[in-house]
Amino acid sequence: MTRRYWCYRIDTRNISFFRDELEQCRLRQGWGFHEGHSLLEPKVDKEAKGNLPILNKVRKGDILLVPRLPNWKEVAIVEALEDFKEGYRFEIDSKLGDYGHIFPAKMLKSFDRNNQNVSGQIRAALKRIPRFYDINRCAADIEALLNTDNLDLKSKESFETSFGNVVDSSFASAFDQQKFEDVLYSSACQKFSNEEWEYALVAGLKTYFPDPCIVERTGGITEAQHGTDILITLPGLLGVQYLIAVQVKDYVGAISNAPIKQICKADTYANWNNETSKVIEKILILTKATEEENPELLKNAMNAGVRVIFANKLKELLVSIGQSFLGLERS
Repeated sequence: MTRRYWCYRIDTRNISFFRDELEQCRLRQGWGFHEGHSLLEPKVDKEAKGNLPILNKVRKGDILLVPRLPNWKEVAIVEALEDFKEGYRFEIDSKLGDYGHIFPAKMLKSFDRNNQNVSGQIRAALKRIPRFYDINRCAADIEALLNTDNLDLKSKESFETSFGNVVDSSFASAFDQQKFEDVLYSSACQKFSNEEWEYALVAGLKTYFPDPCIVERTGGITEAQHGTDILITLPGLLGVQYLIAVQVKDYVGAISNAPIKQICKADTYANWNNETSKVIEKILILTKATEEENPELLKNAMNAGVRVIFANKLKELLVSIGQSFLGLERS
């Protein structure tokens, strides 16, 4: 059966709730604050009738674009996991007292609506107001987005917002330092992978190193020359700038010496080592690897003047960054 394409709107007063629910494969909808609103009732309350087309029309494999998810700046691309009529259930959220309609779905990816890869046809379709409507005319453009790398659908602001969402949701579910550390690290690992870690850490480190420090992603074409993913620029005296070069690897288990050789290129990169600037520290961040698994790497790093931040220390760094995000005093 040919998949169909829909636009599906949420109550934007509770974006974080809808985001958290969708992470559990529950796509929620409003006008569901008492039992008479259930779409399974023989006679559905008139306030909830606007949701009947959602129940009756969406089939397994259909794609829904959901504006304002996972945050205000982005649009989620969501796939129906079952025919909504078969997978639907009604369960009012106990805290908010609403949003009882639940449809089985998962988020495939999200995009910034102003991203250069998003067609004018999609942007025009998203401007309509109804809570649910078909956008089959955008089928080819939506499929193109599904085949586009996640990083190419984001803006810098999107990653800053995404990191902030991870911090906020982690803090909301943890009340002590250790739990906040564990929840934040686990949430970040689930949210970010590979190059996404670089963007997320840039967003976080900007709060850790406020102005006049500069934090920027430097991965790309010139990375082969300097081996650096993130560059932190610190102001010095008499016009001299001091640089911290950071390499990020989303690796697990025992790691070869290759990342050490890579980050050491920062020491010989002429653009960063001259009369006005100097690399003063080299850092390798391993998001999932542990110190116990890498005694040889640690030895080689020390000999090369590279500081390694393994997974357990990354947890501590994320907490400090998270506290900066939240405006709390860092411990």
